[in-house]
Amino acid sequence: MRAAIMLLVAGVLCLVATAPANAQWWENKWEVTPFAGYETSGSFPITPTFNSVGVTNLQVNGATSYGGFIDYSLSRNFQAEFMYDRNDTSYSDRIFPNTTYTRAFSSDVNQFQFGGLYMLLGPAHRIRPYVAGSVGFTYESNGNGAPDRTDFGFSIGGGVKYFLTSHIGLRADARFMPTYANSSRGTFCDPFFGCYTAQVSNYQDRGNFVGGIIFRF
Repeated sequence: MRAAIMLLVAGVLCLVATAPANAQWWENKWEVTPFAGYETSGSFPITPTFNSVGVTNLQVNGATSYGGFIDYSLSRNFQAEFMYDRNDTSYSDRIFPNTTYTRAFSSDVNQFQFGGLYMLLGPAHRIRPYVAGSVGFTYESNGNGAPDRTDFGFSIGGGVKYFLTSHIGLRADARFMPTYANSSRGTFCDPFFGCYTAQVSNYQDRGNFVGGIIFRF
């Protein structure tokens, strides 16, 4: 009897362990992954044209991020992906001649990204590292009289998925997520044309590091 129970338990464990390997990619095309993590700060310069109090830089502060991924498998290794990421954070400003930032206003930052990811290993593997990229927009709901903003954003990065069964897994994701902030005049120099002034785009360069649970169906 004891031997039979041990064989039964071993068989169940083997089925659980091999479920991701035996499942075909077209049987479980959808993945939903709620996540939580941390998004770093990002700053950008303020041009004098739009500034009457001596502010030289604005910085969105690092904060807890949370949201979710929705993925749809288009092939064995490639998925289309939507990502929603939210920060309940604040902005700080730097006023000339100070070199430190002080809190200016609260901000709810919502990032909406549309893109895809490519997994480097096939569906027979439980551990599947991937690279990812997306484009989208960032909507900020700002306090203290600051105007709300909607701006272009994008992301590049990667991570790893670990499947416990054919329907449940774990995911860790790291992204570089810039959001357009404004444009300003900048000086460029090269050996052929010398130095010249041109318009440059300024971005809030932020990093986002999250982990979540994959629900696959």
